[in-house]
Amino acid sequence: MSPLQVVKKINMNSKTIFFSISQLKTMTAQHLLNEADIESHVINKLDTAHAGVFGDIELHVDESDAQRAEEILIKAEIL
Repeated sequence: MSPLQVVKKINMNSKTIFFSISQLKTMTAQHLLNEADIESHVINKLDTAHAGVFGDIELHVDESDAQRAEEILIKAEIL
């Protein structure tokens, strides 16, 4: 599968369940989801010239896993 096909697959079936300007918080959330066998993808939209001012880091999961992912992140007090 080419990188373009992977991006299309992520965008077509994914839902943003979390966003933050903190890379640490986003990676912690992703780790918790991976531990629960929920595949997630991070999209970093931070402006590198103005770190922490413009943009955010998004965490995406498949729509079919979104509700369970949100429950996990709420329980962990991340959401």
